[in-house]
Amino acid sequence: MIFEVDSGPVNDAGMKLATLLMAIYRCPFKPKFLLVTMIRSFLLTALRNLKKNRLYAAINIGGLAIGIACCLVIFVIVSYETSFDDYHSKASRIYRVNLNQQTGVGQQFNGCNYSPLTDAIRSEVTGLEQVTGVYCLQRYQFSKDNNLFEDQYAFFADPHYFDVFDGTWLSGDKATALTLPNSVVVTDSFARKFLGGSNKALGTTFVLENKLTLTVNGIVATPPTNTDHRYSILISYSSLGNFMPDIVDNWEKVGAGATYVVFNRDTRKDRIDAQLNQLIQKHLSKDIADKTAFYLMALNDNHDRNYDYTSFTYDFPVPVMIILSIIAGLVAFIACINFVNLATAQSLKRAKEVGVRKTMGSSRFQLVVQYLSEAFVITGLAAVTGMILSKFGIDALNRIYGKNYLRFEVLVEPLSLLLIAGFLLVITLLAGFYPAFVLSGYKPVLALKSQNYKNSSNGLSIRRTLVISQFIGAQILIIVTMIMTNQVNAFKERPMDYDPKSIVLIPALHGNDTGQYEKLRHELQNVPGILNYSFGNVGNEMGEFFTREQQKQSGIISYADTAYIHTFRMRLLAGKNLSYSTGGPNQQVLVNESLVKSLGLASPAAAIGMTYTLKGQLVTIVGVVKDSFTQPMSNRVDPITILNIPEKFSSLALSISKKDVSKTLGGIEKAWKNAYPTYLCKYQFMDDSINQSYGEYNMIFSILRLASFLAIFIGCLGLYGLVSFMAIQRTKEIGIRKVFGATVTSVVMIFTKESVILIVIAFLIAAPLAHFLGIAMLMELPERVTPGIGIFITGLLVSLLVCMLTVGYRSYQAAIQNPVESLRIED
Repeated sequence: MIFEVDSGPVNDAGMKLATLLMAIYRCPFKPKFLLVTMIRSFLLTALRNLKKNRLYAAINIGGLAIGIACCLVIFVIVSYETSFDDYHSKASRIYRVNLNQQTGVGQQFNGCNYSPLTDAIRSEVTGLEQVTGVYCLQRYQFSKDNNLFEDQYAFFADPHYFDVFDGTWLSGDKATALTLPNSVVVTDSFARKFLGGSNKALGTTFVLENKLTLTVNGIVATPPTNTDHRYSILISYSSLGNFMPDIVDNWEKVGAGATYVVFNRDTRKDRIDAQLNQLIQKHLSKDIADKTAFYLMALNDNHDRNYDYTSFTYDFPVPVMIILSIIAGLVAFIACINFVNLATAQSLKRAKEVGVRKTMGSSRFQLVVQYLSEAFVITGLAAVTGMILSKFGIDALNRIYGKNYLRFEVLVEPLSLLLIAGFLLVITLLAGFYPAFVLSGYKPVLALKSQNYKNSSNGLSIRRTLVISQFIGAQILIIVTMIMTNQVNAFKERPMDYDPKSIVLIPALHGNDTGQYEKLRHELQNVPGILNYSFGNVGNEMGEFFTREQQKQSGIISYADTAYIHTFRMRLLAGKNLSYSTGGPNQQVLVNESLVKSLGLASPAAAIGMTYTLKGQLVTIVGVVKDSFTQPMSNRVDPITILNIPEKFSSLALSISKKDVSKTLGGIEKAWKNAYPTYLCKYQFMDDSINQSYGEYNMIFSILRLASFLAIFIGCLGLYGLVSFMAIQRTKEIGIRKVFGATVTSVVMIFTKESVILIVIAFLIAAPLAHFLGIAMLMELPERVTPGIGIFITGLLVSLLVCMLTVGYRSYQAAIQNPVESLRIED
């Protein structure tokens, strides 16, 4: 016989079935269907166990699903941000010519450049396959059939644009569409939105900013969102002279244009660098040339390795991606540890099951496969749940940013599938290892008495280590979040003389050809709720100043009217306010304290009447105002000169009352309409403008705060698992203590004391790691705020509070159990 079975008090049908299964299993000639049958049996058993332990399954699947979802969402974000402009066929050979200039306040970097540079490179630089230039309008208004519209990203582009960048042409002649003045190529989405569809768009006209009447000569497919060239229309570059005549052929002023080159396949970068340096010496004045350099940046680096250079859309630097990846890794680590912790704690309750199975003839291999299959089922369910949660998370992010930038393509992306497969394999092995290989090795007699784990501290030691590991990760996230929030709040909450929530900005006025400023000024006087308003152009220009030519410095030049200091409640430290502009060679100016110090003067009063040279013109100081911060993430205050030159005004700031804000805004729009009937009124509040200046940091903080919450939540699940394991181990002990008079409070303290110790140990390990990581994340900032000890104490207190609530709840359940029932539980 192949096998023998001892007789005993076992049901005949059950014995026959067991005998048959063991015979098939031990048969050396196993049929192919046996493997499928066994796997099916193991999976069904796993599902039954999950159904039997619903709470355990829900906690385990939920915690792991949150970790997987967090990883998938951040994976999608990072994948999207690193894919910018990869779709161009010549992407590996396209470079943008960036501008580096040394000024009195340090190195200035610019992704934009001089407008004549494109033609100069095309005619004077060798080794290039193609050159193209663009000029970008971030926002623009246009009119069609007496209707006003606004859209984003109008590019002036030369005829060589599509020889450099890929685009799908739908209508029109690619070779000639951008050659004639006043011609425009529109995207299909623009045509659908504003021109009645692609079939009606060709040949139609519209008026851009009341300056150019454009004729549609071509239609192209809307570019993908993962590009810095998100144009809605492309205007022939030859039209730029009529739109902005002061920019064209100007080697002194840098606008919003950029130059791109395509290398020949055998061209070396250093060869082009040398020729660009010759262009600097040839076309720029000596003073500017000595402080200027061109820098070639690969197209694929324009978005994620751009750092200090300006772009047409937004930058997403590599350090930000590293931060997000660390966040994802920590949350995933915490979720995995939590899963392993709960899985192993739960498995020890099944020691008797192991004894019964082994007594009935199960081999160790069968038990290993059984426990691993259960871990696989839970991990699989968590992965599916995590994918569903990540879909909702990505949709929420798209709603926040107002565009469908991120796409849930996890099931079609090979890297995403590989990531999920890796999760399934690693977590299945980690969570299934202990029950599979340790419990399956128990001797049946001891397992039936539960002696293998009740008298051993190994399982508990493992779970203590796991909980410490979880809270190390959780506290790192909490402390890093607080360090970064403290950094930004230190700058955001700097004292201001004005309330940014009550300042309304109209950033773009549209000319003063027919006295629109005076007309608008007159209309605004009749709007209730306006306290003050000021025309100007603040902080958009840099210029050199000096009293002695050998000591040139650089500072900000602002243009504002006499109401500027009242609108922004600026404190006049010495002298008087600006008077109405009189023109002339010796212009009166207001300056800030920083400029006074830069000139080497002892006090603001000493500066009154002082003259200095500003951009080659002599100016006289008539007043000194208190310093105000000029950089979003720095306490540095640039030297500022304020002049009253109405020809330079391009924006409007209004200080309004906080009562009836909507009525006041309606009045402002009506006044605007009377002064500029052919333009839309676009405004924003100052506090929104300030928040936008923090760019990607706002997004990082949002993700960090969410990740910290998820980490502490998942960590609590791990604590719950540990306390549950301890409660099971010490059931009789608790019963005996209560029989001898122990109170519920004293029983709760038994569990709480150990958990607090574990949290403190985790904090001692996490604190230095979090400090290092937090400071590393702020390395790109010009100034860093040193985190105080209060941040670390707060992080510890948060962890302890959550720990006390979690442990207190579970230990209270154990403490109120009837001691009679506890003592009846068999070993």
